[in-house]
Amino acid sequence: MSNNAPTAEEIFEYLEKRTLQTSMSTDWALDALQALANGSRLRIFRTLMRYEPTGLVAGDLGEQMAMRHTTLSNHLTVLSRAGLICGTREGRFIRYRACLEGMQALLGFLLKDCCQGHPEECVQLRTAEDSQAMCDCTAEVPASPRKRSN
Repeated sequence: MSNNAPTAEEIFEYLEKRTLQTSMSTDWALDALQALANGSRLRIFRTLMRYEPTGLVAGDLGEQMAMRHTTLSNHLTVLSRAGLICGTREGRFIRYRACLEGMQALLGFLLKDCCQGHPEECVQLRTAEDSQAMCDCTAEVPASPRKRSN
């Protein structure tokens, strides 16, 4: 990849060469999206993203999340099975990190058919914070999400 921001084509080429998810499936994508659809798990994943590349040991993560050990453990298991985080044993502790390859594979799966299967024709992808609009289309504003208890 070049020193500048990678093109969509370079991103897809990179993702296709990754060995983590050589055969990305709809079922895997659904598992990953379902794992992130829980507010607590989304907070855990985003916290681990902030602590890349070192990650956090489970105890420190539990303190930050203000969760009991068993609750945190259940959430970590779901995220791990979805390929979004990984844990490494360090003596008596387990250090958790966001699995960037898993998230890249998920994003690659979601964007794979962009521009009728020609991602190289796509405009450069930007984050929601960086852009005012991703396309010229007019979308109907959805209703506000209902309040959920975590």
